[in-house]
Amino acid sequence: MRIVPTTEDRGTAGDIWLMLPDGSEHALRCDVTIGRGEDNDLVLKTTTVSRDHARLSHKEGRWFVEDLGSRNGTFVNTKRIPSHAPYSLHHADRIDVGSETLVFSWLAQSTDPDETDAMENLPPAAGPALSPFQQQVVGALCRPWLDGASLDRLPTNEEIAAELGTPGAADTVKAALRRAYAKAGLTDGPPHAKRRALCRVARQRGWI
Repeated sequence: MRIVPTTEDRGTAGDIWLMLPDGSEHALRCDVTIGRGEDNDLVLKTTTVSRDHARLSHKEGRWFVEDLGSRNGTFVNTKRIPSHAPYSLHHADRIDVGSETLVFSWLAQSTDPDETDAMENLPPAAGPALSPFQQQVVGALCRPWLDGASLDRLPTNEEIAAELGTPGAADTVKAALRRAYAKAGLTDGPPHAKRRALCRVARQRGWI
């Protein structure tokens, strides 16, 4: 995977970004083409990605993704979008390009009057699935971020326990998160960093 920097600025660094398949983040400042061909801004070498697969573009204060007539199509929250028709993106949308998954993040978009498309019938998660209780805990952890809050403002274990109707069960929440970290492959790093990373991985894998 390779990103070619460009100069046309369409946003403030860190405000709008893509989470890439390897878990890294790319700030969106300008239009981005995606494909297997070396002339793209974001090069994905996976064979399920077409040479010129998709484009992210900015106009009239919004970001759009457009399929460029790819063989395997481009999907937003598991729904295939029409080719050559820009499709409006919302905060935390999951973009499938071939077998690769990107996550679009725009924290300031929580004030957007348009509703985000329903995220129904998500595909099975890659790797071990969460138990029902772990999914509830991870959902409560990530909900503020999905609603547009910063990843630095995630709820504490005590707040998650209270939201789930089990005040005083912070230790149980902590144990569930520990198992979720393991299933997400997040074994190293400080707790606050793992909590942020878990939200991104959970969104990418369809756990939330």
